[in-house]
Amino acid sequence: MTIEAESELGSQPFLSAQRKLDEVVERLKDAPSETLASTEEFVRVEGLELCRRLVQARLDVLFARERAQLALQPAAKGTRVRVLPVNVEVQFGEVIARRHGLKAPGKPSKFPMDEELNLSDDRYSHPLRRRVAEEAADGSFERAVQQIERTTAGHVPKRQAQQLTQRSAQDVEAFYAQRPANDAMSEDALLVMSADSCAIRMVPEGLREATRKEAQKAAQQAQNTPTERGDPTAPARMKSHQTRRVVVTAVWEQEPHARTAADVIANLRRDPTEPEKRKKVRGPRPQNKRLTASVEQDLRPRIAEMFDEADRRDPERRREAILLVDGDEHQTDVVKEQATRRGRSFTLILDLLHVMHYLWLAAKVIRKATAKLGSVDDIVARWTILLLTTDPARVVATVRGTATRLQLRGAAREQVDGAADYLLKRTPYIHYASFIARGLPIATGVIEGACRHLIRDRLDITGARWNVAVAEAVASLRAVRSSGDWDDYWAFHQRQDAKRNYARAA
Repeated sequence: MTIEAESELGSQPFLSAQRKLDEVVERLKDAPSETLASTEEFVRVEGLELCRRLVQARLDVLFARERAQLALQPAAKGTRVRVLPVNVEVQFGEVIARRHGLKAPGKPSKFPMDEELNLSDDRYSHPLRRRVAEEAADGSFERAVQQIERTTAGHVPKRQAQQLTQRSAQDVEAFYAQRPANDAMSEDALLVMSADSCAIRMVPEGLREATRKEAQKAAQQAQNTPTERGDPTAPARMKSHQTRRVVVTAVWEQEPHARTAADVIANLRRDPTEPEKRKKVRGPRPQNKRLTASVEQDLRPRIAEMFDEADRRDPERRREAILLVDGDEHQTDVVKEQATRRGRSFTLILDLLHVMHYLWLAAKVIRKATAKLGSVDDIVARWTILLLTTDPARVVATVRGTATRLQLRGAAREQVDGAADYLLKRTPYIHYASFIARGLPIATGVIEGACRHLIRDRLDITGARWNVAVAEAVASLRAVRSSGDWDDYWAFHQRQDAKRNYARAA
């Protein structure tokens, strides 16, 4: 065995940190009068350097221990031992990890200290990577880099920040697959699922094949057909051939909550002119909520994954399953296919607010024909109460009957009939009187809010153009954080990193 020459370690590895601490203390004792802000900033900056020296000293201690152990227990005959330093970026700046590399003939070098420290091959520490992932999930990568520079002594360029974010998200699916189901809910708790999607702008390489062809066709038409520029101050309109859909799903548990039609109306709108204001009836909050968001996969595999999560939570099918939809026929068909394939029964409920939109379209036409029935809001309120207390067929008959009595013709009658047809086609999913009596949810607020928070507030920010891999990572990390699983996920991610890098669990 040969050990290459190296400089001797100091006998006091923490001496440098001690000296820095003494400098800070002396400066605080003897400095002239200054503002609290100046003192605080001085302590922050010098404190980062002090922390860096402490980390460096710890690495030096571990190196000395490793060297002593190799002296007592030499490596196998023929194994070459070399001291190889590596630069590591931590929250407090750059440190140097000196460690021994063991190179046996015909085998790759092994670094026992790397395994002990769980060093990543990208040479960024896990705490710094976590900071990058959190900042990138919250705002643009430019802002993330600026925040890292401003609040730490670490240095992470933009491209590396994108790569670290992708690496940080690689264990999300595995994390949820191994997670045990939560049994804290009552036996009557509902198992609720919902899905939706929204569009984000992509770079051309990130578009799906059909969308890319559409974009190329639009670009060619723009070159061949001169057009007016229009209002230069008007906001740019998102074009479908520039976008890709992000599919968002949600699975959660919720205690049933029976209520009346009056309770639902009170939650929808409170009239300040009423002499006795009805208080909103607060139902039980969703529990154990898991959100997912994917740019890479389309609706079908994401719905399958949503049902996988439901099966993981309720493998024996004891809970009543509820599926909230927004009226999209393709989504409804995929949901039914998946449930049939798995043999899972469920109650499909169409979001009340989507139904009220069609009631409003019909009421607007009715109001134009006559003012005797009150305002549009008055008409919609009466129809909504009817929908919440009787069979949906009666609401359809009421809408059509009103149009007939007013002798509506042409486009006006077509619009009313279109709204009525929408309700009639979805009658099985809008038996709200039965749903609210059984304590079932009838609104898609959870998934609507998830689309807004997970996607629009970050991936749809001004000027953003995404490639698939980075968008997928950011969406996944935001979903984990919104599900309340960030700390648990990060601990799991570090263990998975150890397995990948060192072929066994840490």
